[in-house]
Amino acid sequence: MKKVFTSLVCYVSLFLGYTASAQWSMDPSVNTPICTATNKQVDPRMMEDGKGGAYITWKDYKPANGLPDIYVQRVNAQGVVLWVLNGVAACADSADQSTPAIVSDMRGGAIVAWSDWRSGIERDLYAQRIDSNGNIKWTVGGANITNLSNREHSEKLCSDGKGGVIVAFEKQISGIWDVWAQRLDSNGNKMWGAGGVKLADTSGTRRNHRIQKDRNGGAIISWQDSRNNSNYDVYAQRVNANGTLLWGNNGKPVCKTTGDQINAKIDPDSINNGAFIAWQDTRNSPDYDIYIQHLDSNGNATWPLNGVVVANAAGNQSALDLMSISTTNEVLITWKDNRNGNYDIYAQKFNATGQAQWAANGIVVCNSPAEQRNPNICSDENKGGIIVWEDSTDVKAQRVSGSGQMLWAINGEPVATAVDEQTSPKNVSDGKGGSIFVFQDKRSGVNDIYAHHLFASGSPNALRDVKVDPVCHLYPNPTTGYLNISATQRMKYLEVLDITGKLLQHQAASGLQDHLDVSNLLCGIYLIRIQTEQGTVQTRFAKQ
Repeated sequence: MKKVFTSLVCYVSLFLGYTASAQWSMDPSVNTPICTATNKQVDPRMMEDGKGGAYITWKDYKPANGLPDIYVQRVNAQGVVLWVLNGVAACADSADQSTPAIVSDMRGGAIVAWSDWRSGIERDLYAQRIDSNGNIKWTVGGANITNLSNREHSEKLCSDGKGGVIVAFEKQISGIWDVWAQRLDSNGNKMWGAGGVKLADTSGTRRNHRIQKDRNGGAIISWQDSRNNSNYDVYAQRVNANGTLLWGNNGKPVCKTTGDQINAKIDPDSINNGAFIAWQDTRNSPDYDIYIQHLDSNGNATWPLNGVVVANAAGNQSALDLMSISTTNEVLITWKDNRNGNYDIYAQKFNATGQAQWAANGIVVCNSPAEQRNPNICSDENKGGIIVWEDSTDVKAQRVSGSGQMLWAINGEPVATAVDEQTSPKNVSDGKGGSIFVFQDKRSGVNDIYAHHLFASGSPNALRDVKVDPVCHLYPNPTTGYLNISATQRMKYLEVLDITGKLLQHQAASGLQDHLDVSNLLCGIYLIRIQTEQGTVQTRFAKQ
């Protein structure tokens, strides 16, 4: 057998006799199937649907000829799959369609783009718009983004705010890769000429681009660039809704110091109409570190020259993801880190002036003995983030508060624990402090697409969806017998409940102590409800 559940996740005995009305599976070894059609489904991507659910797209090998198509599905906030079984075909052309990407059309639907071999000459790019009911809105087979004689691939998307999409992509001409962009309007028409616009008109190779929309219907695009020497630097360009380059003909430098700067990620500074850009960096040694920079609306770097260090500990720091916080103009970053000889997950937060808010080189999100890889982050809607990652052959997640506290189980809550491998996890906010997750799943012997949901509390069960309140801290958690209680407000009474809400223990004010005997409880997750001078707070603990 592949796994043994720890006592921290001994859910089974607690679920007996409980029937949920929602469709989300509460069992991380079961999950919610999105597509389990014949042959394999891989490379899932997702976005929020604006109503607590998500749109999910993937590459699907169900055709008899063995070549993949692009499919899409919508799941609502309750975990109900809304469209036809195993998804709607965004493109079912007989040729190879690969590398799906998805973005909101800002009208309640989604736009999906992909790389396409239908010309038989080279890969081209196509896109399709799908409304909230799963209806195809553009021409069958997709609207062409670019289909010149060159190879075009690696499409990255952002909304144009008017029902259309801006697509940044790599184009190869005479063996040299460059970064271009195209805009399709709400009807799928090309707006920036037949081939799009080139984002920098200088020598060198440009690759590994990322894109984010600005507030004016345009976009900011970053990439790695070899114009100055054999090493890569990071550059960026802003393009407006008409396809005009706003940061000069060659873009603005983000970092051009010694060594390689590669694999940059970008997220918007929505307050100042700029961007946060982070990347892997070898300026200090052969090992990769991580740095970050902020650009204003004119493309000027506002933090120290060549960026602020995020992590430069021993070993490699890589596979980063970042998320900006629009209300405070802060940014959260997560990455995999092998400073201890085994890849773990770390995180850091920066304020608007580029000052790290947590411990130098970041805080540990997960450092369990298994290797953790490929983190992805989304908002928790409260100035913190929810991070998901591959954990050995499973998927786990953690919620990190705005102050850097781990709000869920130590080393993460289980998201996917079925037999065989669960890989390539992605997540989006559910709009209420929790997260929806999607991943590849090989429990059937070939990869299918599954999803899972955790509430703000880290629980998959709505009855246990309670806010973890910082005024009450429980330790050790999980516990084997005694639980210490540290509260910042005077307690009036305390109650212990199971996940169904059944009262198990009650302590009145006269008998309240700073520790609790729970040795008589079975293994599982329990609630503590405390009445304080300022109201009722709830938190949870695990008995093992």
